Amino acid sequence: MEISRDLLLILHFIAMAGLLGGLLASQSKLNKGVLHSSLLALVTGLGLVGIRYSLVDSYPDQYEAVDNVKIWLKSNILVAILIIGYINAKKQVFPKRAWLAMVALSVS
Repeated sequence: MEISRDLLLILHFIAMAGLLGGLLASQSKLNKGVLHSSLLALVTGLGLVGIRYSLVDSYPDQYEAVDNVKIWLKSNILVAILIIGYINAKKQVFPKRAWLAMVALSVS
């Protein structure tokens, strides 16, 4: 269980780095890697939550309880990034406001 949690955590960090790096690399056109990275971050984050629930149930002394508000907030931020990205993915010129919103959401 620990190995799978560590692998998901590494993938989650790679996804977040890909998201922010892809946004900072190109302001004029949305890189498809940004959408893939944000989707990977969402999936790995949900996987981490599932593993965390299992670990808390199995070892309540070693792991803190899951903070559902924090998970809800982070999931909604990633969904907002995905929505903004998919709305503007087909546009020839990536709007500056959308880019700024995605960068601000990914940094937060």
